[in-house]
Amino acid sequence: MPSLYAHMMNLVFRCMPQDKPGQPHDYVAERKRNDRKPPRPPKGVTVRLGELDGLPTEFIQKNGNQKGTIFYIHGGGFTVGSARERRAVCQYITANYGYNCVTFNYRLAPENLWPAPLEDCLTAYTGLLKTGISPKEIVFMGESAGGTLVLSLALLLKEKGLPQPKALVALSPCVTQADQFPSYTRNAATDYMLRTSVAEGKIKVVFGSRANDLEYLCQPTISPLYGDFSGLPPVIFSASDTEVLLDDSKVLYEKLKKQGYRTALDIRHGACHAFQVFTAMPEARQALDVVFRTLEEWA
Repeated sequence: MPSLYAHMMNLVFRCMPQDKPGQPHDYVAERKRNDRKPPRPPKGVTVRLGELDGLPTEFIQKNGNQKGTIFYIHGGGFTVGSARERRAVCQYITANYGYNCVTFNYRLAPENLWPAPLEDCLTAYTGLLKTGISPKEIVFMGESAGGTLVLSLALLLKEKGLPQPKALVALSPCVTQADQFPSYTRNAATDYMLRTSVAEGKIKVVFGSRANDLEYLCQPTISPLYGDFSGLPPVIFSASDTEVLLDDSKVLYEKLKKQGYRTALDIRHGACHAFQVFTAMPEARQALDVVFRTLEEWA
C-alpha cells in the first residue's frame, strides 16, 4: 500500500485544474506558481548562490561531506523548474548522505528549443570541472526531464571525448522521444501529474518543427534508449509502478543489463511521477536510500 503522504500527493495532482482542449498552456504562469519559498536548510547545511560559466547555480554544502558532489539537473518537462525548486531534495541529500550538491538553471522551452537545455548542462558541468573537482567525485542525478538530461549529457560527453562522472542516477526519466511504451496508456489513469501528455506526444513545445522528424528524435542525446553506453558510468534508475514513464526506466535498464553494463533499478509502489523530490514522502526517502546504498556498493 502507498503511504498516506503518497496518497495525499496523488490527490493534490488529481485535483489540479487542467487546460481545456485546444487551450495553449501558460508556462510563464506555471513557473511563477511553482516558485515557492524553499525550506530552510537543515542544521549544518549551507546554500550559496553563484554561477557556473554564467548559469545561475546553487552550491549546497555541509562541513565534513567527503563522498563527492551530486551534479543535480532539475526536471519540469524542459519547460518549467529551477535550481531553487529542487533545493529541498538537494538539501536533504547534502544533510544525509555525505555528498554536497550543485544545481543550476538551464534555458527552458518554448522560449528556447532543444538542444538549449543540453548545451547548458554541458556548460555547467565543464564549469564545475574548472573549479578543480575531479569527475571521479561527481554523480549526475536528476528527475523527470532532468533524468533524461543526465543520460543525454553522459552520451554527449562521450561524443566529445570529455571526462565522465563516476555514476548516473536517473529518477523517473523519459528515455525516448521516438517510441510509445505500454505504460504511457496503461498508467495514464494513475499518473495524475502527466496523465495522457506522454501518450499524446506533446513535444512540439520542446523540439519545434523537428517534433515530427523521427530520425532527428532517435538521436541518442535526445532519446538515450538509442545510445551506446559503452564507456559510460554505471546507471541507477528509480521509478514508480503507477507513473506513465515506468516503462522508460524498465526498458533501458533491461537493455543495459542484457548488454552487461552495471545498472540497477528500484521501483516503488503507488507514488506520483518524480516522487523522489518530495522528501517528506516515505517512498522518496526509501528510493534515495537505495540510490546511495547502491553507490556505496559500487564504490
